[in-house]
Amino acid sequence: MTRPDADLSRRTFLGALGAGAVAGLASCVGGDEGSTGDGRADWPHPYFSPEGAGYNPRATGPASKPSESWGIDVNGLELARPVVFDETVYLATSERLRAFSVADGTERWSVESDPQSGFRSSVTVDSERVYVGHVGARTGVLAYTHDGEEAWHAPTESSVWAPVVRPEPDRDRLYASDTAGNLYRIRASDGAVEWREEVFGPVRSLAARYDTVVAGTEGGEVLTFQDEGVERGATGRWRTKLPGGVQALAIAESNDVFAGFFGAGVARLRGGLRAGAVDWHREEPSPHGSLVVGPRRVFSTDGTGLDAFDRRAGSPAWAAGDDFFAPPAGAGDTVFVSDTSKSGGAVVAYDAGGGVGLDDTRVGAARWRYDLSGRALTGPTPAHDALFVVESGGDDGARRLVALRAE
Repeated sequence: MTRPDADLSRRTFLGALGAGAVAGLASCVGGDEGSTGDGRADWPHPYFSPEGAGYNPRATGPASKPSESWGIDVNGLELARPVVFDETVYLATSERLRAFSVADGTERWSVESDPQSGFRSSVTVDSERVYVGHVGARTGVLAYTHDGEEAWHAPTESSVWAPVVRPEPDRDRLYASDTAGNLYRIRASDGAVEWREEVFGPVRSLAARYDTVVAGTEGGEVLTFQDEGVERGATGRWRTKLPGGVQALAIAESNDVFAGFFGAGVARLRGGLRAGAVDWHREEPSPHGSLVVGPRRVFSTDGTGLDAFDRRAGSPAWAAGDDFFAPPAGAGDTVFVSDTSKSGGAVVAYDAGGGVGLDDTRVGAARWRYDLSGRALTGPTPAHDALFVVESGGDDGARRLVALRAE
């Protein structure tokens, strides 16, 4: 496996080539297919879609090195990356759910959690509601209108950590899970719990595609259910267990499941006739959060770098070294990552194809790097022409939600 920026000698070599040489090689760079796809311009789910791929086929975010467009101080422990629906950015911290204008960061509304309570999941937004997990006085899922008014509360047995998923916006249902090992179908219009299915162990990851719901547990099990309707509930289809807690799930078009495990790497699990069988398993590196599942490659961050695997075979494709701990995000033929190092964080945009290889050196992998004033605290969110990320603000600065746009 090659790392385009893994040591000083390679960085020196790349720097000696100069911008002109890199630009001359650009036409040879092989990025992921689908870079001109018809995805949304926004990013309404922490992993972009209910399937959890962390990938938007549409090329969004800054195409060249950006500068800060705006920054807003935010307090509390951030729960995950910000999400974007239409022209609004949503961010949940342990204490507040807030909505900001994409254009200039103006706060549109803010909701505080109940006393002795707190928000617990990242935010999911659709055309009707804003959904977030809550624990304390009202444990479960809370839904708000796009104006910040509470619409309903769906009770759960324990904390909701995994994001809420709504696979089909024209059908009145969504799915949630909790740390007591329960999977819920909830009526989207009023929050009524329509069925509950018990699994074994806290659910940390959740994804859905049409009537297929996939849950990943802290104990390393991936379980797939078929939603049979309100009366019949959910029918288990298959379950597969690998070492390490499930950190990430993504459902492909074939109903194959890509899963990331804490300390146990990344695997592709088969759908169809071989449902649940391990198609391939890379035991390392292990993701610290979501995956990016693109048309040709799967991307993972493990705290030491960004790794790209061939989607079909699982073989290593390329890697880039840095303190990339937060979950990556893919848009078109670009993968965005956050540097969470305390010594100086950044956000970096990479060509999904990894640039051009020359022995153990690669040229043109990194498209741009923007240094933050502090370390990154969340994965980046590419939406419209901007990239959104929460940063620490440096040693003495406040945590900030910043929007980056090309200069």
